Amino acid sequence: MLPSPCDTHPAGGSREMSGAPVSLCHRPLAWARWRCWAVFIAVATLPALASPLRAASVWSWFHAPLRTLEQESQALDARLAQLPALPNPQSHERAGYHSGWAADADSVRWVQVDLGREMPLDAVVVIPAFLGGSTAYGFPARFRVDLSRDSEFAESTTLFDHTGQDYHQAMAPVYLPAEGQKGRYVRFTATRITSGTAPRHYFCLGELLVFSHGAVVSARCPVTSSKSSDTAPTWSKTNLVDGISALGLPVLPGAQATNGWHSAIHKTPNRQSWVQMDLGGIRPLDEIRFIPTHPADFPDRAGFGFPEWFRLEASDDENFLNPQLLFGAVTAPFPNPGDNPVPFPVQGHRARYVRMTATQLWPRSDDYVIAFSEMQVFSEGHNIAMADGVKVTASDDVFAPLWQREWLMDGLAANGRLVDWPVWLQQLSQRRELEGEQEDLKARTALALAIAQRHATWWGAALAAAVVGLVIVSSMRSRRARLREMEALRQRIARDLHDEVGSHLGSISLASELALRESPEEAHATLDEIHRMSRQAAESMRGIVWLVREGGEPTLDRLMQALRDSATTQLQGYAWDLHVPDHAPRLAASLDFHRHVFLFFKEAVHNVVRHAHATAVHLEVTWNQDRFQLLIEDNGRGFDPAVASSGSGMANLRHRAAALHGEVSISSHPGVTGSRVTLTVPLSSPSPSRP
Repeated sequence: MLPSPCDTHPAGGSREMSGAPVSLCHRPLAWARWRCWAVFIAVATLPALASPLRAASVWSWFHAPLRTLEQESQALDARLAQLPALPNPQSHERAGYHSGWAADADSVRWVQVDLGREMPLDAVVVIPAFLGGSTAYGFPARFRVDLSRDSEFAESTTLFDHTGQDYHQAMAPVYLPAEGQKGRYVRFTATRITSGTAPRHYFCLGELLVFSHGAVVSARCPVTSSKSSDTAPTWSKTNLVDGISALGLPVLPGAQATNGWHSAIHKTPNRQSWVQMDLGGIRPLDEIRFIPTHPADFPDRAGFGFPEWFRLEASDDENFLNPQLLFGAVTAPFPNPGDNPVPFPVQGHRARYVRMTATQLWPRSDDYVIAFSEMQVFSEGHNIAMADGVKVTASDDVFAPLWQREWLMDGLAANGRLVDWPVWLQQLSQRRELEGEQEDLKARTALALAIAQRHATWWGAALAAAVVGLVIVSSMRSRRARLREMEALRQRIARDLHDEVGSHLGSISLASELALRESPEEAHATLDEIHRMSRQAAESMRGIVWLVREGGEPTLDRLMQALRDSATTQLQGYAWDLHVPDHAPRLAASLDFHRHVFLFFKEAVHNVVRHAHATAVHLEVTWNQDRFQLLIEDNGRGFDPAVASSGSGMANLRHRAAALHGEVSISSHPGVTGSRVTLTVPLSSPSPSRP
């Protein structure tokens, strides 16, 4: 079966006859309303999706600055990707420097390093202290760093001043370029210290490194302070310049790695083992730097093989007959550096050979050794240990795939490739600064996002108001259209009453006047005609009254009942049947649709009764969601449709079909028994109109 132009069906498919019909004639309006409400719901719920939809490219539709913030974030991410990651901080027994206690957080405390002489500086690097956890311990919120020629800082140059606002805390170094400025004393002054429990306020530093011509010049220099709290070995002024920090080695982790150099294994510690480097000629020396090793087969032994007792010497002859003592751990044991570079400033010395001699070996397990990952010699700002012609000799060796003399100057450590220490510290400092900018950018983005969400809410409210207005206007227009349609239908029904019933009543009136003047024998035939016309008038009246009583949009099964009643009246004395599928969908159609189909049916059946001389009539109606079809078939004499079309009966049928935006098919032939009239109407067509 077919729904009428105003038929009804649920959104998901057809319903059974017992289900509630859904009108098809207002489908475009209904779909428009659903689309409007869908847009409204989507916009109204947009702010609720803020957490998963952090993409500024979406929210920037409502607040343009978000796009700029997103571009800044992408640029920051790209810069951060070029920098080394912050290493996992490592705890040490020698944590660093701890200031004296203060009564309030705004107390001023300072600590300074004496470099021994005035010199041009490359940079000052401040490394926070670490006592476990994931962040710096005791790092002051506000501070400055100054250089001076005198210990009282009567005249000074400020390298860095962050006393106006709190500093971004992170377990990362603070790299302060000095750009060749000269000074002997470097002072760190805290102007807002860590807030402890009053009156116990304090600040802490892990390490203070000073570089000059690429070499560390602050290692083991004298340290003074306004007031300190020394609780050795964890906190001490000397810990500030011992080279031990939580950052570890300047390494880029990778698959390529070597352990370095390893002495022979000895059963007792009381013997000397040495390793020396031939620089190929007498060179000025700035710094000797050792990189401790940490082999994979001793994962818990950081600073593997680094001796506690040793001499660091330089000489112009290979046999060290007249050595220059650069550094000696002879009166106190040297602390194990763990995974930290060990710098020895040696400015003012010149030599061709550099030798490290362990006067007491390091206990490995039940035996004794010394070992280093790398030996670096800095001269005029460069590590000349990796230059061509440099050779390594030793008193004794262990030769293994990862232990070779050559590995002492290959630029590799046990966990990756070594990089330039100052550059590495500078890049870590840049990462801390960029991550601070990133946090600030996130805060600005969150604020801009809130503005965008507020704008989205406003737009959603405006759109909702527009949708409501559109629905109201659409409803009003639809109501006016329905009123116009009902008015047109009333006019058509009035015409039908005039044409159908009025003509019958007029004929009855004329026939009754004629019967009054005729003889009784002649009046009998006239009375039969009057009886026939009155039945037709009553049947027409019932059809029109049915349409009026239905109102709204009757279902097609009500139309079937009307067709059945009309056939009962018109086809008295005929063998007839009306077939309707048992499981046809229960659809509704407009009164105009019912009217045209009903009148088409009456006209077609009337033609059968008047002209076909038939004895049986078969009526069949089918419909589905898209099409309605009516079949009228008789067993009477055939006719020529081309000749019959000149009459008003066939013309009326075609007019009704055109009004329903459908078509009528007539199958009949002269001299051949039976005729077939088929009406096919699209149910999704616009509302039918009177021809």
